[in-house]
Amino acid sequence: MNSKERNTKRIIITSVLTILCSVAFVIAFHAVMPASADVEKLDSVLVTHFGFPFVAVSYFAMLYTQCTVVVIYFCNKTKISNLQTGIRFGLSFALINMVGMQELMVESSPFAQYGFEYIKYQFFMGVGDAIPLFILCMVIALFTVKNSVKEGKVPKMKMAEKLYAIGIISISFLLERTVGYETGIIQSNCDIYMAPCYIWTALFGITLGCIYTILYPVLYNEQKWIHVPIGLALSIGLNWIIFNSFIGLIMKGTMSDVLLRSGLDVMVLFIASYIIGRIFFTQEHLPKINA
Repeated sequence: MNSKERNTKRIIITSVLTILCSVAFVIAFHAVMPASADVEKLDSVLVTHFGFPFVAVSYFAMLYTQCTVVVIYFCNKTKISNLQTGIRFGLSFALINMVGMQELMVESSPFAQYGFEYIKYQFFMGVGDAIPLFILCMVIALFTVKNSVKEGKVPKMKMAEKLYAIGIISISFLLERTVGYETGIIQSNCDIYMAPCYIWTALFGITLGCIYTILYPVLYNEQKWIHVPIGLALSIGLNWIIFNSFIGLIMKGTMSDVLLRSGLDVMVLFIASYIIGRIFFTQEHLPKINA
């Protein structure tokens, strides 16, 4: 076995063990939560045939595998360090889980109505998901990718550019969700809890904008600015789709709605990122470069 084959084997073993440990941690964390979902609500075909534990483990394995592939791929492509790449992706994925968990989907929770108990429960669920995600990204970045010397310079967005980017993405997301809520294309609890629903929508849009600024140095390519919106869609966008698919995997008749909802979100994220690139980061208006 040559050195390349040994390195590939080491990467695979390290990645698989890290994913399995992350899955074990999150399943154990969820198991000790004081409230649990009503099993009568878990009526999907997969749950009926294979049981909820199998579906939950499969979901987290899929989610963490996607995160692992993303970190490995971009560690090999980006011009910033492996440590920075792991931190930035770990923080981004953690934010998706923590803020995304607060979306108003009361019928899929252990509670009959929205309130402080729902918020608290979803917060701890989000934290339980975010911790292993962040650790996983760090381990994968530091121990599975060759820590070669990065060549080139890293772009740094000015504060004004960051604020514009966050504003464009958050407003685009808010508009998309508002149209979806009001037309009924997106099923939600906005008709019952309008204020909390729109507060979460605005907050998650801001979160997506912040993630754009966090990941910009990782996704940046000096030749093609289009790499940023494409990379964002394939990393954060796909992660958001997988995150949302959990409800579809455990509850009958919900998969089409969660895929539509998250698919529209990713489409708007891509378009907003594309617009930001066209306005600010074409060759004539690139952010100032720091060595």
